[in-house]
Amino acid sequence: MQTNTPLRLGIIGLGNQGQEHLSAASKSDAVQFVVGIDPSTESRRKAQRLQPALAIAEDALALAEYALDGLVIALPHHCYTDIWGDVLTLGLPILKEKPLGRSLDESLQLLTQAQQSGCYVQTAIQRRHHPSYQALKQQISASGERPLEAHAHLHLGFDTSVENTTWRGDRATAGGGALLDSGYHLIDLLHYLIGPFDLVAASLWQGDTPVNEQQIDDQAMLVGRGERCWVMLESCVGKQKSEEVVIKTATNIWSANREGVWCNGHLISEHTRGWERAMCSQLDTFAHNLRYGTWNSDMIWDQIPAMRLIDSAYRLASRY
Repeated sequence: MQTNTPLRLGIIGLGNQGQEHLSAASKSDAVQFVVGIDPSTESRRKAQRLQPALAIAEDALALAEYALDGLVIALPHHCYTDIWGDVLTLGLPILKEKPLGRSLDESLQLLTQAQQSGCYVQTAIQRRHHPSYQALKQQISASGERPLEAHAHLHLGFDTSVENTTWRGDRATAGGGALLDSGYHLIDLLHYLIGPFDLVAASLWQGDTPVNEQQIDDQAMLVGRGERCWVMLESCVGKQKSEEVVIKTATNIWSANREGVWCNGHLISEHTRGWERAMCSQLDTFAHNLRYGTWNSDMIWDQIPAMRLIDSAYRLASRY
């Protein structure tokens, strides 16, 4: 495979997330999107405004005509099982937006089917690619300090009084709420920063009421334990939009958000808040894997313990 020309990618799903991939690719020398799929006329129109040369295909099987090197898929959670068979027929490596599945069982099923078809899968989870969180990991690693506590929160800032009538408001299609959606980012980010951890306790709420198995959670609180590190995680749909990771060691308190990294309250480095650089880095990693066959990364398998932890949290919380 030549290394001096951009790899040709197709994209399934041209909504907001898909359009962010198109924007990121415009800053990458490693990849280019040549064709996209989406049933929405408006989404197709917006995508072609971002990339006028983007062709539009009718369905996944039609992508076989475009001599693609890989696929990016950015769809609502419930859509993957419907198209997965057709996608695997193409035999292409896949960059799939998170979550890996709506449940651990679905995640394992999708991965197993991809493995049997010889299709490599990379998950698209931006925070571990964001420069501020990568800088935090590098700073702690360089210090040689061992994390003893890790605290992470992510508030999406939505108005919870407005009823969600989209697929996200239906437990069967969404698979879960705050924990599966924004909490997935936090679990993956903590796995990236401090390694795996086990679930100790979970509390999931919708407004002022603990959720049952049919409801969508808008607040999630988890406590976990790693090898030597306690973990506290809060994911919330409401409240003012914010996010932060705080890692305590025996000697220092490190913290980061998408704008910077601090040590004991002193700013160490500043970073651009947006996603473009992180998503470009993610596409470049995908391109590297495509070119050199470096699919032995632990990142995809990190998603199995993440999904197992989320499944355990939903089961544990449903008892209360």
